Amino acid sequence: MTSFNKKNLVTAIITISSVTFILSTHAATPADTLVVAKNLEDVISLDPAEAYENTTGEIINNSYSRLVHRDKHDATKIVGDVAQSWDVSSDGKTYTFTLNPAEKFPSGRAIAAEDVVYSLQRVILLNKTPAFLLRNFGWNKDNVNSNVQAIKGKVIIHIQDAIAPQLVLQILATSVTSVVDEKLLQQHSKDNDYGNGWLRTAWAGSGPFSIQTWQPKQAIVLEKNSAYYGEQAKISRVIFRHVPDSSTQTLLLTKGDVDLAYNLQPDQLADLIKDKQFKTVDSLKLTQIYIPLNQKVEPLKSDKVREALKYLIDYQGIKNNLLKGQWVIHQSFYGIGQPGVLTDNPYHLDVAKAKQLLDEAGYKQGFELKMDVENTSPYPDIAQSIQSTFALAGVRLKLVTSDRRQIVTEYRDRKHQTILWHASVDYNDPNASAADYAYNTDNSLHSTNRNRAWRSSWIDHNINKLTDLALHEKDPQKRLSDYQTLQRDMWKVSPYIFLFQQKERLAINGHVQDLVTGPNYDATLYNYVVKR
Repeated sequence: MTSFNKKNLVTAIITISSVTFILSTHAATPADTLVVAKNLEDVISLDPAEAYENTTGEIINNSYSRLVHRDKHDATKIVGDVAQSWDVSSDGKTYTFTLNPAEKFPSGRAIAAEDVVYSLQRVILLNKTPAFLLRNFGWNKDNVNSNVQAIKGKVIIHIQDAIAPQLVLQILATSVTSVVDEKLLQQHSKDNDYGNGWLRTAWAGSGPFSIQTWQPKQAIVLEKNSAYYGEQAKISRVIFRHVPDSSTQTLLLTKGDVDLAYNLQPDQLADLIKDKQFKTVDSLKLTQIYIPLNQKVEPLKSDKVREALKYLIDYQGIKNNLLKGQWVIHQSFYGIGQPGVLTDNPYHLDVAKAKQLLDEAGYKQGFELKMDVENTSPYPDIAQSIQSTFALAGVRLKLVTSDRRQIVTEYRDRKHQTILWHASVDYNDPNASAADYAYNTDNSLHSTNRNRAWRSSWIDHNINKLTDLALHEKDPQKRLSDYQTLQRDMWKVSPYIFLFQQKERLAINGHVQDLVTGPNYDATLYNYVVKR
């Protein structure tokens, strides 16, 4: 951390600690502080080159700058951040960024082209999970230093293949490209780790907020960064309190101990907004609930088995009885709102059809299967519904409930069989989902592209070709048509069952205004928030 306001932090911790007595007293939040109740179990690392979960994406988006970022009102548009302008070469392979000289780190040192270059190079050199995003540019450990350079104060980026400039800029707007303070990280580097060991719990950015502290499974505290070159945050700090239980979140909000709650259930929301003191902020997110089917598991290698499982889920019943307006049925691996998305939902509960497919696959008597399930609502309820309908065709589903952090680790190591999981895309281009779910050219343990296809131990050469074709198509309409073909083919062969897309409903106290949200998982911005 570059600055540490002990007084503010003590105030924050006192507020956090009040969770132990909230049941017996009322404590309104400080006027200059936004207190957020949220499940923080998915926070594993705060290093932008490593973090790849929903909560950390949001934290990093509020505390780091990038070359470019998404427009806060239209996520499909890209605007300058650290870069004040850029040019693209005639062959579409070289991008030259001119930096804004007024932009500085909290130390007072101007953000240099070398900081940007270091930030991008270390993503590839560290080769953590989100590195696959930058490998879309053809970068690897051997060529990244020559493809990302600082020359005469400008950032020069070379990409291997000419792909749509909008796609390049969308990728450069993702959290993995966040600009870190090179000199600060060099002070904390050990054993050539590019400062990763230190940055996993610290901050080296220049965004609207600084990350002051992270106490795992307790809280994260953001403080206003007074050195931020853009519009200054209207509030002094944001405190995220780890509150996994939705009932406790509701109680905290109604007693005035938090200002915003992320994870309330439909019935809780319906009761809450009867009081005009509270309201909801609604947005259709690109977050989807899906089930990855690990291809190491023998029955799941069969196309017919995978299709049978898709017919063994009561999508309508779950939506109507459990989700109640917070999720919509959506079965494409592209979310509604992404260009070219198909909104058909070809699967419904059809036990007879599923039995027929299992019989044809040689599993007439069914089989046993383990599903990992996050221990917070609505996932256990959804999993129990799936368990009951799978059983109708002889698929004996064993549910293993644990926290999100444990499941993420197992998923990344390909140790799961199936998971009831959720995820969102990183950028607003159809390649975002294709690169993550469809494209896998190396299924070995030594692969450097550990995306969701790799995690599912799945490789399909025809799908790879189609993904490549769409990626390099220059005609915009033909490109979207290619991605629609990919979606249809993925329905037939992919190892995923897509179920629902999130209609996020944040519950807030009425005195909180100007909260900015958007379709991406990391889109919520806190620097515009005011409390009146």
